[in-house]
Amino acid sequence: MKYSIELIRLVAVILIIFTHTKHELTDGIFYFFIEEIPKYGTVILSIISGYLYWKISKNKKSLFSKKIKSLLIPYVIANITILIPVIIANYFGYNFLNRLTYDFSLISEGLLSINSPPINPPTYFVRDIFIVFVLIELIFGKNLKMLLIIIPLLVFGKLMLRYDILILFITGIFIAEFKINKYIYLIVSFFISIISFLYFNQFSKYFVSIFIFVLLIDTKIIFFKTGAFSYLLHLYHAPIIVLFYPIISFFVKNAYLNIILQILLAIIFTSLLFLLTRKFNILKILSGGR
Repeated sequence: MKYSIELIRLVAVILIIFTHTKHELTDGIFYFFIEEIPKYGTVILSIISGYLYWKISKNKKSLFSKKIKSLLIPYVIANITILIPVIIANYFGYNFLNRLTYDFSLISEGLLSINSPPINPPTYFVRDIFIVFVLIELIFGKNLKMLLIIIPLLVFGKLMLRYDILILFITGIFIAEFKINKYIYLIVSFFISIISFLYFNQFSKYFVSIFIFVLLIDTKIIFFKTGAFSYLLHLYHAPIIVLFYPIISFFVKNAYLNIILQILLAIIFTSLLFLLTRKFNILKILSGGR
């Protein structure tokens, strides 16, 4: 096992938490760390997903059924656990929605995410990665049943919410498959990163993320398996922040401390959820059996 991947994945997910904190900052160094640097989180996770697929899972039988367990079911649970309380709250006169409306879109978008991120927004990544494996099953597994998923999305919505996730997934496969000298990867990605910063800044995060991934992937470190915890943190940090933000804001007026507490509480309560999944085996379904 490459423990460097475990560390990279954990850091990437923590960065994603930053982007979902609630604040009114618009500039400054703290804003940069909260809003700009975290943009690399999802990019790096996409590369990791492709890399691990090619290194570990590409020849495994029943891969798609495993992805139903590890991706689709946790995705559905993570969104239903938000959807149901929101509907109940609305019945008692409390409206917690800001993107969706109380109609069929709660299912079509809030749960199925046909055109837009679901009611638990960060889980759009899980949705798109699952679709990547649907495409893999169709193309390489020659499973035409996948068209029952693909065609409705193409007709009524979007196959992928972010196609860059697919491209980065393929990039991860490329890095895993082609045994090009590491320093060639680093030199090429470094210079492309510099060029993109100067002339195509909107694309710089992709090349910088590739550089960071290649730089760290073979680093020999002593760490521990973080897969289940990282996954739970990805799935549930946003609702935890939404739940506790009003309480935090009532007691803490300092903007910086407020943001830090949001992040810490997301990590603390996810840690408690993780410990519950270790104690009660049935709860491992929340993290896809991890």
